[in-house]
Amino acid sequence: MYGMYLVLLLWGVALFAIRRDLSLSWTEPCLRHPVMVFEGDDWGYGPLEQIDALREIAAELGVHRDLTGRHPVMTLGVILAGPGAGATADEALGVGRVALDDVRLKPVRDAMTQGVGAGVFDLQLHGMEHYHPEVLARVAQVDPQIRAWIAGAPFVATEQLPSPLQSRWTDASALPSRALDEADIRARVAGEVAMFRQCFGTLPEVVVPPTFVWNESVERAWAAQGLAVLVTPGERYEMRGADGLPVDTGICLHNGQRCTSGLLAMVRNDYFEPLRGHRADHGLESLATKWAQRRPLLLETHRSNFVGAKAQRTESVRAIGDLVSAALRSQPELRFLTVAELARHYAQGGDLIDRRPWTRTMALLHRLDRPGRRRKIFGGLAVLTAASAVAALVTAT
Repeated sequence: MYGMYLVLLLWGVALFAIRRDLSLSWTEPCLRHPVMVFEGDDWGYGPLEQIDALREIAAELGVHRDLTGRHPVMTLGVILAGPGAGATADEALGVGRVALDDVRLKPVRDAMTQGVGAGVFDLQLHGMEHYHPEVLARVAQVDPQIRAWIAGAPFVATEQLPSPLQSRWTDASALPSRALDEADIRARVAGEVAMFRQCFGTLPEVVVPPTFVWNESVERAWAAQGLAVLVTPGERYEMRGADGLPVDTGICLHNGQRCTSGLLAMVRNDYFEPLRGHRADHGLESLATKWAQRRPLLLETHRSNFVGAKAQRTESVRAIGDLVSAALRSQPELRFLTVAELARHYAQGGDLIDRRPWTRTMALLHRLDRPGRRRKIFGGLAVLTAASAVAALVTAT
C-alpha cells in the first residue's frame, strides 16, 4: 500500500513540474481536419532568378487540390528592400536602398500577385530589409566581407549574411546583442507596412519576424499598424547570445493564443528544406504527428532551396509535389488554407475547430507525448504504477 502512495506522490510531482505545458496544451484548440501549409520566407528583394522559381512553384501547387477544391498554399514572407548598386557601408543605412516597388523588381511582384490570384500564394510581411540597416552599416565599417556583400548590390541575397545580422529587431553589431530604441522600432515598422501597401495595394495581415527574434515593443508596433497574426516558432526569442544564437526567454506560444499585444500567435512546427534532405517521407511523418495532436502542419521553407548557387530548384519543386501527392493519399481529409484563414478559425471558433471533450483529451495525450526525458520519466512511472498495482493485487489475494 505504501508503494502505491509513493507512486501517486511521484505522479503528482511529475504533473506539477509540467503544469504550464499541460495548461497550454489543453487550452490550444483542436482541429477537425488535418491542415498543411508551406511557409516560405525571404522572397522579394534579391536575385532576379527567383521570378522563374516563383512561377514553377506556383505551377506545381496548381496541379493539386483537396476535397474542397483548394490548392495547396505557400505563404511568401516578403522582404521589401535591400542595398542598391554601388552602395557603400554608409549607404546601407537606407540612402542606397532599392525597394520592391522598383521597376526592375516588377516581374517579382507580378509573379507573387499572379500566384495569389491563382490561390497558391499568400503574402506575409517579413520585413523592409532582412537586417537592421544601421547595425549592418556599423559592422561593415570593420568587416570587409560585409562591405563586399553590400558592394555586390543590387539584388544580392540576404541569405548570405551571417545569421545574427539577419535579425532585424535586435542590435547584433556586437554580441550579445542589445535592444533597439522603441522610437526606431515604431518608425521602421510603420515604414515597412507602408511599403508593403505601396507594392501590393493592401495592408499585410500576417507578420513573420526575421530569424524569429523580436520583443514586446515590436509586437505592439505591428499591432498599432493593423497587423493581426504573428507567426512564431512556439516561443519568443528577444536577443542573440554571445555565441550568436537566439536566446530562449521561456515565453511559450501556441496556435490561437492571443498575445498581450493583441496579435494572434500561430506556430511553425516543422521544416521542409529539400536542400537539407527534407523529402516527402519527412513531411508525411510530421503530418501524421501533428494530426494526432490535432494541430496544423506549418512547414518552414526558404527561398534558398530554389534560388542561389547551392539551390536545386527542379528537385525542390518536385519535392513539393511529391509531398502534396503523398499527403493527400495518406490523409484524404487534408485541407489547404492560408495561415491568415487558419488564424481566423482559431480566433472566431470556426467550423474547423473541434470542441469535443474526447478529441481534446486524446490530443492532449499526443501533445504531451514528446521524445526526450519527459517520455522516459512518464514511461517509467507507468511501468512503476503497473508493477505497484500487480503487487497490490497479489498481496490482497
